Amino acid sequence: MEPATLARSGETGNNMARFESGDEVKVRMPRGKSKRGVMGISVMYTTSQEAKFDGATGTVTGIDPRSALGIPLYLVDFSGHDNSRLGIPWQAQWMREEWIVPTQEKAPVIQPRDDEAAAGMGRTSQPGQSS
Repeated sequence: MEPATLARSGETGNNMARFESGDEVKVRMPRGKSKRGVMGISVMYTTSQEAKFDGATGTVTGIDPRSALGIPLYLVDFSGHDNSRLGIPWQAQWMREEWIVPTQEKAPVIQPRDDEAAAGMGRTSQPGQSS
């Protein structure tokens, strides 16, 4: 399942923000079919200002964790990226979390293994004593 679909369905498991300032993101509006059966931006969003930014790449520069409606918003700055084919009307726009997807996967944080903690867990009783 796509991250945007997970965020919409509430299956993320936490309420923490997925993006941080400086993250590179791409706008991906919800998809749907038109009356003619053509796939594109969902008809519920085609007239919104954010629909003009569909496919644009930008950098998160600000985060509003509780906007007026209680939905986290991200200020995405498109000025440092080549979005000339899209013809975006201005250089920054507040976007909902479910409308943006990361362009790069974050490297997983690998915690070093602690062998000493597991070594003591193998025995449940001391030698020579009943359990």
